Amino acid sequence: MRKINKRYFRSMRTNRSFHLVVILLTVLIGTLIIAAISTASLMGQVYRQGIRDCNTEDAQFMTMFPIPEDRIGHLEERYDVKLESMTYYDEEAGDYVLRLAAENTAVNTCQVTAGNAPAGDGEVMLSERFADAQGLHIGDRVQIGGKQFTVSGFMVRTDYLCMLRALTDTFPDYNSFGLAVGTSAAVEAMPDIHSYYAVRFDRDNSLEFRKGVNEEFRILSYTAAASNMRIQSALNQSELVMSVAVIIAPVLYGIVLLLIVLMLSRKLKAEQKQIGTLIALGYRTGEIRRHYALYSLVPGVIGSVLGLICGYAATFPFSQMYFNFFEALPHTVTAKPLLAVLALVLPPLLYVCAGDLTVRLMLRKDPVQMLRQTDAGKVSSGVLADKRMPFRRKYRIRSVLGHKARSAVIIIGVAVSTLCILMGWITKDSADNIVDSSVDQIPYNYSYLLNTTEFQLPEGAEAALVSRYERDDSTLLFSLWGYQEDTAYFKMQTLKGEPMAYGSYYMTNAAAESYGVQPGDNFTFRDLITTEEHTIQIAGILDDNINSAVYTSTANAAEIMGYDAVDRNTIVSNEKLELDADMVLSETSREDYRESVKSAVQVYYKMCYIVLFVGFMLGVLSMYLISGMIVEENTVNISMLKILGYRKREIRNLVLTGNHLLLCIGFVVGIPLALAVGGSVCASSAETTGMLISLYVKPVSYLITLLIVLASYLLSLVLAGRKVERIEMTESLKRNNE
Repeated sequence: MRKINKRYFRSMRTNRSFHLVVILLTVLIGTLIIAAISTASLMGQVYRQGIRDCNTEDAQFMTMFPIPEDRIGHLEERYDVKLESMTYYDEEAGDYVLRLAAENTAVNTCQVTAGNAPAGDGEVMLSERFADAQGLHIGDRVQIGGKQFTVSGFMVRTDYLCMLRALTDTFPDYNSFGLAVGTSAAVEAMPDIHSYYAVRFDRDNSLEFRKGVNEEFRILSYTAAASNMRIQSALNQSELVMSVAVIIAPVLYGIVLLLIVLMLSRKLKAEQKQIGTLIALGYRTGEIRRHYALYSLVPGVIGSVLGLICGYAATFPFSQMYFNFFEALPHTVTAKPLLAVLALVLPPLLYVCAGDLTVRLMLRKDPVQMLRQTDAGKVSSGVLADKRMPFRRKYRIRSVLGHKARSAVIIIGVAVSTLCILMGWITKDSADNIVDSSVDQIPYNYSYLLNTTEFQLPEGAEAALVSRYERDDSTLLFSLWGYQEDTAYFKMQTLKGEPMAYGSYYMTNAAAESYGVQPGDNFTFRDLITTEEHTIQIAGILDDNINSAVYTSTANAAEIMGYDAVDRNTIVSNEKLELDADMVLSETSREDYRESVKSAVQVYYKMCYIVLFVGFMLGVLSMYLISGMIVEENTVNISMLKILGYRKREIRNLVLTGNHLLLCIGFVVGIPLALAVGGSVCASSAETTGMLISLYVKPVSYLITLLIVLASYLLSLVLAGRKVERIEMTESLKRNNE
């Protein structure tokens, strides 16, 4: 066995390209698995632990009538909950808003990450991301409400993991909004404070709690933690990173296994005579299998070890990139031991299994047949033998048709490379499209949700009834809008281009995708506050990918919401209005939506560049290996062509350009695959965010994808062309003597 294995180490020199490509692809996969999955797993673990440690709210709500302090204790005992009032003041200081919140004792407590908690009314803690963005340090002074406060430390409140000013925002901007925490007395001394309540359940009795509190204090708004993007977006992000890595890694492993099978099959066919001789000399099939297992085992082991090292190194910048989107909870970046073991063991195991299966199929042949097939590995001379056509064309066609397995691998490799590259552009184009066009579908510029139904309607504005609802099978919320018949704003059209019929119910496309609703379906939902269920029939789907909403007449909305027919609680306008701040619950604008969506799609841009890089590297490495195989198979022919006087460029074109047609086929096959995967990813956005990112691809993206695929293909040909130049004229004589 030791003697036969000497052949492997001698042949490593002639199979350097195979070993190099398998090692590099294994390193790429190992890096992706370790860095991406470790980051996703760590994010989920750190944020969930922080949510537990800080007693983060299960829901927040506002009431029409304040809950007295003595009643809070009664409610906690009756419903087995922790309940606390959250008070805050917003300091608008030019380019940013700093929210001063009172330090809590039962729900939404702080985790101090540096310095100390406030020792008195003149000290505050800041969220660290905001402090970094504003260049603030411990000991500095900040002005809030006309008073100077000393920064005593940095902290994280996990109900603000994603630092959003309003719950309707989608992504944080640490340059424009941050959180400060001070004593209750410091907040109470502010000129204009806001408040709401946060509750944490010790058992599953949310519906019972809502009914009881609403009967006594009239709940105005209710938001569960599962629908609160300040809390949920960090967890959603970890799931997104995990899903991308889990999808891409098996695809890359599949490509590597195909390359190993192709290379070993070619080598076994070329060495049938030697294998037959070894069997005739008394070598057992187990010894021969173990010998050829080295061809897949050695690069698998080297690649997995290097992949573990590179993956561990890449975990640090990868984690920093994704953790920086959210508040800085303390954590230690490390690769999980189980993941490291899998990254070390899985590649060699898979590669050896693929290689052993290939060898087993070859060893089923009769040894006598192996000894006779001395021309194995060459292109069949029967292909196009009776056809009259130019030599160069016939040579290229034979190269393709005579190696069907290799041609299939080329098509698959190019298709997967195209899929990855085009998926990157699909991600970017779809994200750009929702910013550039979908935001403009909002029928008004400004919307004001009020805490009263008694107000003076400004000129040019319009009143509506609005409330939010939930379904028991989804964590997403939607808004029910009741608009007046003579509306100047709510004139949207359905996806079929039909206008809305007043008095019917119409659902936006974003909501329809989230809940799986079609025109004509009955839709059952539940009141967030009273928990009463309602069923309506959806007449049509509106072309709106931003808002998760249902539109109907004010009469229908008033009946569902329990208002009088003349009541209204929302004002919409194309001009910014000056309203009494005491009666405005929330204010949103079209530009707020635009900026929020722009911030949200930054995550998709980062994913775009990662997937683009993976696709490009896959194209270069796989095509380089296959081009190298083509050169090795045609060594004698190349040598003979040099003897016949063909120039180097002519030989390279003749030998290496036969796969141009396969490149085109692989590219065409990859496009619908990318569109199918992209459509699935876009559809899932509605389920997690309530905002539908529609599949959109710019025509120029197809061209850029083609250029990148061509660039990877040409680069592989350039690298393989150097092998052609190194082949000597004497090779044909050597092979003939053999």
